[in-house]
Amino acid sequence: MIRYRIFLSSLLCVILGTSPLFSQQTANPENEIRAVFINEAPKIDGDINDLVWKSITPITNFIQVWPNDGEPATEDSEVRIAYDRDNLYFAFRFYDENPELIRAKNLERGGRNDRDDHAYIGLDTFGDGRNAYLFEMNALGTQDDATITDERLTITSFSWDAVFISETIIDDQGWTLEVSIPFRQLRFPDDEELNFGIMLSRTINRKNERVLWPRIGLEYGNFTSLAAVSQYGKLTGIKDINRGKNLEIKPYVIGGAQEIRPDLANEDTNVDYTEDIGVDIKYGISSNLTLDLTVNTDFAQVESDNVQLNLTRFSLFFPEKREFFLERSGLFEHGNLRSTQTYFSRSIGLTNEILAGARMTGQIGKTSIGALNIETGNTMKDFLGSNSTNNTVIRFRNDIFPRATAGAIFTNTQIGSDYNRALGIDTQYRFGSASLFNAWFTNVWDDQELLNDAAGHASLRLRNDLYSGQLSYTNVGTNYNPALGFVRRRDMRQYDLRGNYNPKVPGVEAINRVIISGLYNYIEGQDGIKQSTEFEFGSTVEFQRRDRISAEFSSEFERLFTPFSIRPNATIPSGDYTFNRFQVNGETDSSRRLFVNAGVELGEFFNGTRTDFSGGFGLRQSQYLTLEGRINHSMIDLPVANGEFDATTVSMSILGAFSRKLFTKTLIQYDNFSRNIQANLRVDWIHTPGSDLFFVFNTSYHLTGDNENLFDPNRDFIMNNEIAIVKLTYLILL
Repeated sequence: MIRYRIFLSSLLCVILGTSPLFSQQTANPENEIRAVFINEAPKIDGDINDLVWKSITPITNFIQVWPNDGEPATEDSEVRIAYDRDNLYFAFRFYDENPELIRAKNLERGGRNDRDDHAYIGLDTFGDGRNAYLFEMNALGTQDDATITDERLTITSFSWDAVFISETIIDDQGWTLEVSIPFRQLRFPDDEELNFGIMLSRTINRKNERVLWPRIGLEYGNFTSLAAVSQYGKLTGIKDINRGKNLEIKPYVIGGAQEIRPDLANEDTNVDYTEDIGVDIKYGISSNLTLDLTVNTDFAQVESDNVQLNLTRFSLFFPEKREFFLERSGLFEHGNLRSTQTYFSRSIGLTNEILAGARMTGQIGKTSIGALNIETGNTMKDFLGSNSTNNTVIRFRNDIFPRATAGAIFTNTQIGSDYNRALGIDTQYRFGSASLFNAWFTNVWDDQELLNDAAGHASLRLRNDLYSGQLSYTNVGTNYNPALGFVRRRDMRQYDLRGNYNPKVPGVEAINRVIISGLYNYIEGQDGIKQSTEFEFGSTVEFQRRDRISAEFSSEFERLFTPFSIRPNATIPSGDYTFNRFQVNGETDSSRRLFVNAGVELGEFFNGTRTDFSGGFGLRQSQYLTLEGRINHSMIDLPVANGEFDATTVSMSILGAFSRKLFTKTLIQYDNFSRNIQANLRVDWIHTPGSDLFFVFNTSYHLTGDNENLFDPNRDFIMNNEIAIVKLTYLILL
């Protein structure tokens, strides 16, 4: 039955794709700009007085998408574009009547540029109206970059790291920005003359104002308008460029030591020393295909996970943070993110080492291709042996109509003759502005024939700048378990209905928008018996300066067929449970020097009560120091043995920056379930572009005794472990 439904949904997508009602936006000559070829490159220092810029006509007609969609920008902007055989150049002049109010404090590459005045450059190098590169620079020149996949932009999209140059100057007229993007960092067709899709964006942070060229309306979203690649303008006239050899080699050396508490160590000694080498290689097979190779991979520099306490009977989701897996990760996505993913890279190499791996990504005509093969084991001696595990992922996505795609994915994990395989198909169609039809189906089988089961999903979302609504259906088999995927809940058929209404409040200048939302969720098992229901209704008030306050009421039903342990010594018995809950949350603009957030949620919980308090603060003291802290505290009282307890997590983040090339980040965390205090210190020195020297120090201490009070002066702390690592990488461009 599920295969039949998915087939009908896919057929509907194809039919819609042929209708002229949903055709792409007609090209507008005003949205075209021709890049100017130059013989002498400008000096990239933020000073746009070079002679080359004076002879180029600027782009000036920037239009607001937020807060007043369609209105002219409140501050003037000028952008000039040039190129030579090796690089694409941009010169920005951002006028500001109050330059002393320009927000510019982030020096961390890949950090929170969204809290500062910043700019984006979007480049659709294949001109397919779907995929693009995104370059971000704040008013200090601090960089971040992302890849947009099928008009979708998420946090993980920003894990792509390009090597490009950006410099700024803040003066009495506003700020200027110069950017140089090497063509070798991009992939594009092997054509004699290239035409790129292009989008330019500026954010005036204190005004909560985003302006774009070309105009992309609010119906595509505020932030997500950056990903509306089908609405980009056109950059023409690029030809006779030097594509280079497209070979990047990044070797690394690493050394460190680890000390483990004697009673936790499995070895004869509790001190272990490490020294190793490895290499990452990136090779442009062609102008549109890239091969990545990694040997003896090490991720010592990756940031620690945030501590989570699990008060549900389902698995927690921890996001991927390793660079090798994150680059172009959007291409490999299949399934429902964070709940039922056919492929989830976090499943690879967490219980053993990544010995070697290869990945190929790119685009041939209208087909996007991704292939991944990784060998994991305990040591390099296991490589390709009987003790190593092979992990393979193959992904195809084809552009079948404007803004419509169809694709397939295959995953395989195998050790010896034991295997687990998954084969999935999917289709997606974007129409109107931000409306979307999406469907996928995956079947899993293994050598024991124990996990031969399937999952599928179909959803329809209708959205503009005022209303949105979504209807979806998800079916997950009882034994569905792709070894390279993530499945939060099995044995279910889920029906989900939700909607939003986002009106402006006329005559109230302080309020930007009100968001009224509701959802109803019904889940039954494969046997048709009800398992869970959820009803939510809430409202959020967004103020002009990004402050917001929200309130929400929810009513839930949970049927437990078997008992589950909410903590090691407290078990909730099987049965039917209904509970109503209410919450209020508020936050101030996080781009201010001092910002806070707080919330409270209270109500019934498995025939008992639960009250949650949360709060946080941030202090952007200067360019050189940012502090952020957070506490989550739950008071739970259940009518079971040991059912009265608290659940607490505390964290503190300290970001110190000496320059755009040298910064540190410290994360300190505590939870009262493990009673461990953990600290992660990470120092990053970008000694040359694309090359880093990392110093990482991790430590963990355990709070002894029965008293869980972290601040009790009579408590003792004993060390669990301490790890210190130095890692040096060097990027070689050929």
